[in-house]
Amino acid sequence: MNLRANPESKFLLKYLLAGLACLGFAALSVYDGFFKYPAQLNRAYAWEALEDEFEEAGNTQRSGWKDRWDRIAEENQWSHEYLSEKETVAVISQNIWFQYLFILLAMPLGIVSLVKYFRTKSSYLETTENSIRSSIGGEVKISQIEKFDKKKWDKKGIGVLHYRTENGGRRKFIIDDLKYQREPTDAMVRWIESQIPTEMIVGGEPEPVPGGDTSRQEREDGQTDDGQTDDGQTDDGQTDDGQTEDGQDG
Repeated sequence: MNLRANPESKFLLKYLLAGLACLGFAALSVYDGFFKYPAQLNRAYAWEALEDEFEEAGNTQRSGWKDRWDRIAEENQWSHEYLSEKETVAVISQNIWFQYLFILLAMPLGIVSLVKYFRTKSSYLETTENSIRSSIGGEVKISQIEKFDKKKWDKKGIGVLHYRTENGGRRKFIIDDLKYQREPTDAMVRWIESQIPTEMIVGGEPEPVPGGDTSRQEREDGQTDDGQTDDGQTDDGQTDDGQTEDGQDG
């Protein structure tokens, strides 16, 4: 059966919005950390230097302060307003370091989200006559499947195919109907379940087949014990959609 599921547009939108929001926040932090606060810092240094000058001169009444500050502000094209208690060198310096931290956190998150968006946007899941494959994560033949874990299917739409590779290694293939179009993805799950013994489906019941198709029961009635699998595997590690992951041989 040939089915194809493209990425779900609403899910993709989350990656796009998250990426743009993080990069926008990082851009604001760049402006604040390299331009806005450094400009305020120079003004604060001049203010505190003037305070020290008056204290050393014993001018506790600050007579002539306004004239001196107006002249300094005029020379540097600063605001003539007096600085508040929150505009000290220590506070502004701390704010600058906070902007550096925000940049380090937001920029990588934004880049990763946008890379994920563009990578997932062009991806897909599809079935062939005897396999399911992902454009970004390999291919699983029906004959390789050992177990279909559905314990997260009802609540999260995540199904995990446990399978054995040609060289004997155990791997996983993730099917997610939240990240990919639901209708074709669910149809893929029904098709897979129609091709494997019911005993391989764990953590949930097989999906109902539209129209009451009895092909599964007819096939299983004639099945031999050769189709049995090793259900002792308990590795529940997560992978990206449609991607595979090496498991441990028992």
